[in-house]
Amino acid sequence: MESRLRRIDAVMTSLSNVVSLTQTQEGYLKTVTKALTRMSELTMLAQDSTKGSADLELYQKEFNQLNELVYNTQDKKFTGIFMFKSLTNNAQHTSVTVDEYGGQFKIPPVDFSTAKFTEAIAAPGSERSISTTAEAQITSEKIKALLEHIHQERTGVGAVQSRVEYTLDQLSTSKENLSKAKSRITDVNVANETTRFARHQILVQSGTHMLREANNLPQAALELLR
Repeated sequence: MESRLRRIDAVMTSLSNVVSLTQTQEGYLKTVTKALTRMSELTMLAQDSTKGSADLELYQKEFNQLNELVYNTQDKKFTGIFMFKSLTNNAQHTSVTVDEYGGQFKIPPVDFSTAKFTEAIAAPGSERSISTTAEAQITSEKIKALLEHIHQERTGVGAVQSRVEYTLDQLSTSKENLSKAKSRITDVNVANETTRFARHQILVQSGTHMLREANNLPQAALELLR
């Protein structure tokens, strides 16, 4: 029973790390969503025919900065694990133990290697242009498609986090019940040992008393003979 409790503790520690992983993913994805939303806004501003070249240049500079932020996010890791790449792009699914018997499920990393990502986000220095209305319109559609993809990925992260938290609740219940059962068994064992010890003490004391009385008999006889 003690070994089961230790295994449950180990699994709960591992699952708590998974919760941290999903929370970290969600934090980055929230930032990426904000950046993409602003990039989408910039593509719309760039389509305003009343804007001059100076304004368009400023829009492009901000767009490029946000593009770099999103691009660099794909290489982020959590304890050495890629969070935003697929298996075809060197990432690994995270195998997680979910019970004391070794049962597992796999958590796929959020996929930033799809066409939707690569078509909207480019390496720094090769950003998509929003300098003309036509270019801004095309880029706007790419950004919108990527935003939709990110929303789907965030839903997946939330689903994984919910599953892990429910699993933690189940393990916590199992641990509590096992601990109570162990405590009851320990209490019974202590009570049995206490009873056994008391019985032993009574027998020892009785024997000692009888031996003392037996030793006193010859002395009593001698006293009578005198």
